[in-house]
Amino acid sequence: MIVFDKEKVESTLRKYLDSSVDFILQVGGYILDGGGKRVRPYLVLKFASMIRGYNKEEDYILASALEYLHTASLLHDDVVDGSEKRRGRLTANRVFGNDTTVLVGDYMYANALYLFSIYGDIDMIKNVSDSVKKMAEGQLLELKKIADFDTTFDDYYKIVLGKTAVLFGSCCYVGTALASEDKNLKENAYQYGVNLGVAFQIVDDILDYEGDEEKVGKSLMNDLKEGKITYPLLVVKDILNKEDKDFIKSVVLDKNPSVESLLKAKKIVEDYGGIEKAKADAESYVRKAIENLKDFPDNKDKQDLINLAHYIVKRES
Repeated sequence: MIVFDKEKVESTLRKYLDSSVDFILQVGGYILDGGGKRVRPYLVLKFASMIRGYNKEEDYILASALEYLHTASLLHDDVVDGSEKRRGRLTANRVFGNDTTVLVGDYMYANALYLFSIYGDIDMIKNVSDSVKKMAEGQLLELKKIADFDTTFDDYYKIVLGKTAVLFGSCCYVGTALASEDKNLKENAYQYGVNLGVAFQIVDDILDYEGDEEKVGKSLMNDLKEGKITYPLLVVKDILNKEDKDFIKSVVLDKNPSVESLLKAKKIVEDYGGIEKAKADAESYVRKAIENLKDFPDNKDKQDLINLAHYIVKRES
């Protein structure tokens, strides 16, 4: 359970979505109104509070800046994927068009880095800029690996680092840097976020196979439908017999696979233990994340971060 002053985060997100172009505010407001757990701002605030004992105004501003980066990546990702739904409603590109959505995403990236230039420092900017670079690399690699049945674990981790993990890491790094100059703590915070992010993405992959469509907020088996090799399939594809391997290859290569084919592919992955193996590996990353917290003060905020790590693998959306 993620409990914090979400109302203040929401008001800060809107306050610093600052533009003289009304349409940017309209599109930005639409995506922000779509909600979300605000895990990334939560991480910034919790790490700063765990060390300092309380949160300052700049904690909320930089937490919002990092949420802008996440939002920008979602806007671009939905255009690239041609997505129709996110969080249970039409994506911004379906409402406002691809051109507008991409440009608003660009604005959010720029606005986030502008806020870091005012309220952050060069160390934070270096870390966050590196994450933005890796995010772009991850999205490009994911695009290149569409319908590539030979996708490897190394490919997958590079994609996941960019899609999810490095931004989680930067949130934890920035939260720590707001309250401490200790390099060891900042690095441990970053690694907590990366491990948490990998676990988070593996669970996302699992939910695409067996989640509740209403809770997840998008169609299930969408990744395989788009030709993406995600974790449950990745962990079993090398042990599939020839018949099952050939069938799933055909689904991956099919630009519009039938529901029946997707359900058959799902059953094959489940029968080979792909879901259970993915869950076990997500738990392993959670344990690594918790270990990364050992040098931090023992207080309620630390316990909340431990609880968050456990929640990540039990969530249903």
